[in-house]
Amino acid sequence: MLGNDYARARKQYVEEVRQSFNHVQPDEYEEEAGAGTASFFKVRLLIAVCIFAAFVLCDRTGSRFYNYTTKEIVSMLEKEQFQSQLDSIREAWHSLTNEKQSEETKNE
Repeated sequence: MLGNDYARARKQYVEEVRQSFNHVQPDEYEEEAGAGTASFFKVRLLIAVCIFAAFVLCDRTGSRFYNYTTKEIVSMLEKEQFQSQLDSIREAWHSLTNEKQSEETKNE
């Protein structure tokens, strides 16, 4: 009888240990990955607000920024003279993200 009781107790102990390994604990660093993206967005937003504030300040005071008036800056933006460069940047970004996504799907 003692052998049977010992075997059952041992078997129960082994099952409890196995179940403890199957218990998934939350990853402490998982939350930080999303926080990094949010903080990067906040930094970008802050930079955009600062640039806009500088533009409004230059417009109100009549100051020049790198020898350009605010009217000249607005006319340059309206002409879309940088559109070809922006398009090439967008194409490069699109190709990079597509390559990254295709590599991730291959790895899975």
